[in-house]
Amino acid sequence: MDRKRSGGTMSRRTIAKLAAGAATAALGMPAVIRAQGSAVKLSFFYPVSVAGPLAKIMQGMVDDFNKANPDIQVNASFTGSYQDTTTKVQTAVNGKNPPDVAVLLATDLQTMLDLKAIVPVSDFTPGPEFDPKDFQPAFFQDTQIDGKTWNVPFQRSTPILYYNKDALKAAGGDPDKPPQTWEELVATSKKTMGASSAKWGVEFPTSQFAYWQFQALVIESGSDLNGEDHAHFTFDTPEATEALTWLVGLSKTEKVMPDSVIDWSAAPTDFSGGTTAFLYHSTGSLRSILSQAKFEVGTAFLPKNKQFGTPTGGGSMYLFKDRPQANQEAAWTFIRWMTAPAQATRWSLATGYVPVRISSTKSKEWLDSLKETPQANTAIEQLQYAKPELTGHQSGQIQKIMDDNIQAAVSGQKQPADALKNAQQQADAILKQFR
Repeated sequence: MDRKRSGGTMSRRTIAKLAAGAATAALGMPAVIRAQGSAVKLSFFYPVSVAGPLAKIMQGMVDDFNKANPDIQVNASFTGSYQDTTTKVQTAVNGKNPPDVAVLLATDLQTMLDLKAIVPVSDFTPGPEFDPKDFQPAFFQDTQIDGKTWNVPFQRSTPILYYNKDALKAAGGDPDKPPQTWEELVATSKKTMGASSAKWGVEFPTSQFAYWQFQALVIESGSDLNGEDHAHFTFDTPEATEALTWLVGLSKTEKVMPDSVIDWSAAPTDFSGGTTAFLYHSTGSLRSILSQAKFEVGTAFLPKNKQFGTPTGGGSMYLFKDRPQANQEAAWTFIRWMTAPAQATRWSLATGYVPVRISSTKSKEWLDSLKETPQANTAIEQLQYAKPELTGHQSGQIQKIMDDNIQAAVSGQKQPADALKNAQQQADAILKQFR
């Protein structure tokens, strides 16, 4: 970032500090100007939205960073769900006391820009460990607005299909050939229920992130929920109606799914406990599911309708305005360390999130892990069919509108077409001011 200063005469101590900073920058690390003998203290907000001990894993990584960087000390705060974290960040920004760094949904970018809360990371010295070409293109594309990079992919994901190989085999199926289409999923679900190898054929959570997994169904039907720009969404379409009708029909017509709103957090436990044979859920839940299941777990692309498809998901690291220069530079050092190939590999291996760095997927650690956990490769291979998650102005409000209307359809309060028409009208009313 351009940090030109004008006027005044520098003291020898200041010159020495700047010289040290220049030497550090030459090594690819930004200069951190601080008081002698003190560390720059950073506040870091992060959410947890999938199963597993992620808070413990995160704290371990932060502790390692602090040990390796004694001139920077990061205070990590677990701030609840993604929605909770976004709310806390917005409150802090409005109170003129933002965190230095936060992990927010990639879809929060436009909201943060509307708040004038963040600074583009592309304004800072990139350093050798920050290589845009080494990030998965499907994840890096939604960091870009107006030719600038506004955040850095960190814990990114896609929904995938989990399946119980033992239940499939007990129902007379091939455990290595999961269903590839909607029709095959329904048929196989009925077989597993008929063989009493699972109480339910499939669970599709709709208590949280319903819009996210539903977006996959719409993409698979040949459309998308995102519109032509961040002020438009396409909810009321024949493809979306087809997708929601099919989803509702899993319980109402086909009787292969519980006839209720399925809890996002409880669904992985249902699957690991053998209650359901198939589960739509985030790849970020992979490690937890594998550690809990008493059967062989399979993973597969989300079944297709007209085509394969999935939205990207998960969180990125944001750097905030209204913080001292030394904090911003130190925060950028922290972000680069956390998203460098070694840490990207470490986070993915420990959690199940997709490696955000291409080089991570070629590392010895990752390739060795695939020998024991080949399920982790499914999400990477599925990225070729990925589109950006539902995003735009007022993303949080729009996502909740879609969640509420999907839940209304699933619970039988509204017909699918009426629910989507209502969602479109509500979204248009909110977004009118941005058009």
